[in-house]
Amino acid sequence: TPGLTSSTAKTDAPVVEPPTTSAGAGTTAGTTAPAGQLNMFTGNYDLKPGESNRPLAIMVANDSRARPQYGLDQADMLVEAETEGGITRIMAVFANASRVPAQIAPVRSARTPFVLLAQSLDVVYAHFGGSPRGLENIKTLKLDAINGITDAKTFWRDPALRQTKGLDHSAMTSGEKLTARIARSKYRTTTDRTSPYAFGSWAGTGAGKKIQVSFSGAQTVNFQYDAAKGVYNKFNGKLSSATAHKAANGAQLSAANVIVMYDEKYTEAKVNPTNKDTYSFRLNSGAGVALSGGTSQQIKWTRTATRLSFTDASGNPLSLNKGKTYICLVTKANQSSTVLQ
Repeated sequence: TPGLTSSTAKTDAPVVEPPTTSAGAGTTAGTTAPAGQLNMFTGNYDLKPGESNRPLAIMVANDSRARPQYGLDQADMLVEAETEGGITRIMAVFANASRVPAQIAPVRSARTPFVLLAQSLDVVYAHFGGSPRGLENIKTLKLDAINGITDAKTFWRDPALRQTKGLDHSAMTSGEKLTARIARSKYRTTTDRTSPYAFGSWAGTGAGKKIQVSFSGAQTVNFQYDAAKGVYNKFNGKLSSATAHKAANGAQLSAANVIVMYDEKYTEAKVNPTNKDTYSFRLNSGAGVALSGGTSQQIKWTRTATRLSFTDASGNPLSLNKGKTYICLVTKANQSSTVLQ
């Protein structure tokens, strides 16, 4: 199967460690050690001492009916990619289950590209059903997964969502219920994986105050830099006709860093006839662009069974500003449609 490797492979030697000499990124001579544990996705030491450092990822719908979603604004990292019919889905990644809010919805099905990334990040993977290939890969890769279709204790159908958005967009869960499920399943709560990127000195020199990204003919997004807050605010649509992407609580989705990964997209029917309309990506390696602090730089990325990693164009570990990161996985056919300003 393209892009699949055994989940039993020995963990890769860490390629990138957060630098210990950057402000707020570690302990230096004459400074006080951070009070908490490192959050590998933000570079902040905001995990409570002794608590789980194993990430959790949740699949969330992102078609127009699904928005505004619950809880997306609180994720430590977000990954968006096309799944079928031009529609994208979002994987909300949290540094651990305790960081998941009391409501996150609408939870949707597992899809192959997200399953592969879940494997690389060593997350506990929460979803509600899945495409045939997605479910097959969860089993083949032996992921620690929580499937809402068979777990009424961890997920519930929210009456208000069911009435306003329909049955398919009514599944909801919470950090408390996910934490309890992890305990019942005796899933591992620690990981030795390291961050996909470093935190420290950003080296972008290209245009990067705004970026427009085309996932498909049906889904274009853009990010616009807010210098006062040091974040990129997310919008749906083109730069010329943007609509703020807000969570159900009214907070606009934002991130300190934006990464666009370009990769080869294919129809899963080519490897499994039951998947007539779903898409996947090779997810081996490729090029892309990263934005932070109002500038950009060209990057490279690599994915294996045990690691997702990013470098600059010269092959040095990619160093980002501290904070959340929003990743867009985009077909290489749409690379020329990307607009940087």
